[in-house]
Amino acid sequence: MKAIRYFTVLLALLIASWGCSDDDDDTNYEPISADSELQLRTFISPSLTNNAIGNQASRSLQVYLPENYDAKGAKAYPVVYLLHGLPFSEKTYTDQTTWDPFVRPGEIWPFQAYPDFPAEGFQAWVDNLIASGKIEPMIIVMPNAASEAGYGFSFYTNSELNGNFEDYIVKDVVNFIDSNYNTKSDPSGRSVVGHSQGGYAAFKFGLLHPDVFGIVASHSGLLLLDAMLTLGPVVVAENPDGMAGPDLAKFMTTAAYAMSACWSPNMANPNFFVDLPFEYPSGAVIPEVAMKWYAHDVFTLLDTYAENFKSLDGIYMDIGLNDELGMDEAYPFLIQKMDASGVDYTYETFNGGHFTNTFERLAVSLEFISNTMNP
Repeated sequence: MKAIRYFTVLLALLIASWGCSDDDDDTNYEPISADSELQLRTFISPSLTNNAIGNQASRSLQVYLPENYDAKGAKAYPVVYLLHGLPFSEKTYTDQTTWDPFVRPGEIWPFQAYPDFPAEGFQAWVDNLIASGKIEPMIIVMPNAASEAGYGFSFYTNSELNGNFEDYIVKDVVNFIDSNYNTKSDPSGRSVVGHSQGGYAAFKFGLLHPDVFGIVASHSGLLLLDAMLTLGPVVVAENPDGMAGPDLAKFMTTAAYAMSACWSPNMANPNFFVDLPFEYPSGAVIPEVAMKWYAHDVFTLLDTYAENFKSLDGIYMDIGLNDELGMDEAYPFLIQKMDASGVDYTYETFNGGHFTNTFERLAVSLEFISNTMNP
């Protein structure tokens, strides 16, 4: 039952991503405004060009610019890269309607309530955080990291099947922002924060790319993959006649293929081009495939990259005590390892679910980031 509860995080894979906008790549765009702005931009990602599964290289992202932002001024602005989990869209944090397919009251579905969207909207919400002195003026970037041609999400991972979504963020998006906006273009001026799979990515990027991001924050992040590898028998039970690929009527089956597309793709294994991490029909873990998954596991990466984590300016994480996906059960193991490794971090729990307190918690992490960047 614990494995089933934990695995519902992957139900998100069943909904396709929203497409990118049709805005032109106007690389010379230099806004100067007395008011804050929320821009929708589009650019071509070299890292996603010609990927095997057909994900779009044209990517949309939203950019929040604070009041009195001056593209040519002497003041450079810190940048927060805000990564989505559900939904798979650059509008996850700005458009509540994107959540409509994911909130299903009364159904057998983990998310029964919408996140706590601010009534005034995202832009005014950030304006108020700045005006109240809780955070310093900053640029906030919200990229689209959907594997829309694949099985739903990318987990911000370089995959020979999905495309190089890690490089897309760490190289392409960061370079696009630094080239087009007045930014603090060093790790002390960059932070990455995310929810769920975005929270996973934030920690992974902190471990692997401390030369890019100086501060990381994870909300309800998937930070331990061991539980995923126990679910073979559950998936087998959904497929008594054999494994036949993703099936929208079989939640955990679709999820297994999706995560395999991120962590164990196999271009020599048609028709789905993945290696599942368990045998059929026994459901037993296949060690060779599991090792490929562990190569992307934050918990495992900490063994090798603890010094990178310790070099960061700040680390924040939180988890709801009523997490519908059971992720709170994994955090004691990660915390124990971080303590043993001498990693300094801030950790909080709250009374809420996986997404229910999204903006309440994001306000906390943005304040943490602002205070760390501007002590």
